[in-house]
Amino acid sequence: METKVSDQRKLTEILLETERVADRILAYKQELVELDKRRQDTREALRLIEKHIPETQQRVWITIGSMLMKRDRHTAVELLRKDQQTTEAEIERIRMEQKLLVAKQRDLEHDQPLRGFNLKPLSNAEIAGIRSNLPGF
Repeated sequence: METKVSDQRKLTEILLETERVADRILAYKQELVELDKRRQDTREALRLIEKHIPETQQRVWITIGSMLMKRDRHTAVELLRKDQQTTEAEIERIRMEQKLLVAKQRDLEHDQPLRGFNLKPLSNAEIAGIRSNLPGF
């Protein structure tokens, strides 16, 4: 009788942990969507300042958080680039954590690990090495 109760508790704990992990995965997905929207908005703002606002205009309006401010053109571009780098780093961090959570969830569900899930693109140096050794690549 005690074994049955113990098994039920263990099963309940596994199910609760699986649900917690799944909830965190979904929260990360939502955060990635919001960060991607922020990244695209920042990219659009940089493009607008660099391509469509004349160089003679020294001050531009930008949004910082929920405030609209008039800043020097150079300072505005710097702020936007810094925000872009921060957003990219945050997206990369969340993607790495999400991969770990997915692996943990699959482990809790006794599924096979995903194949090819941890692939990374070749760096520029690696591509240059391949090109120098393989003609026509």
